Amino acid sequence: MKTAPRLLHDLGLFDAVFAYARPLDPAVREGTMFGCPAAFVGEHLAFCVYGSGIGIKLPAERAAHLVAEGRAFAFQPYGRSAMREWVEVRITRERVADLAPVLAEAIGYARDGTAGKPPGYLPAQPEGHTQWRAKR
Repeated sequence: MKTAPRLLHDLGLFDAVFAYARPLDPAVREGTMFGCPAAFVGEHLAFCVYGSGIGIKLPAERAAHLVAEGRAFAFQPYGRSAMREWVEVRITRERVADLAPVLAEAIGYARDGTAGKPPGYLPAQPEGHTQWRAKR
């Protein structure tokens, strides 16, 4: 049986985006989601790097607005259907600062999902499960 080639994620792009996002909120931490380098606030994903694009989670209305403006397109990782709260942005490492407002929104949206949780909250994980705590 043939298998699809493994997608390589741009770790340099992730490092550039994470370095810019981390000072926006000290609760932002690195992790992985479906093999992609990602940034979380608590257990909530804010953004990830998928291939050479940046997947950003936002309220559905905001995501739709960015797509309608042509500033982003639907995020469809691994050929899946578009996800209404997600957009994908293609940008060079040198232009990451241009995403500042959108990254701040994504971090705020992820933080809103942690309301009422203690600082540094991580959900209990089944034994052997490393998805939330995995480092590159």
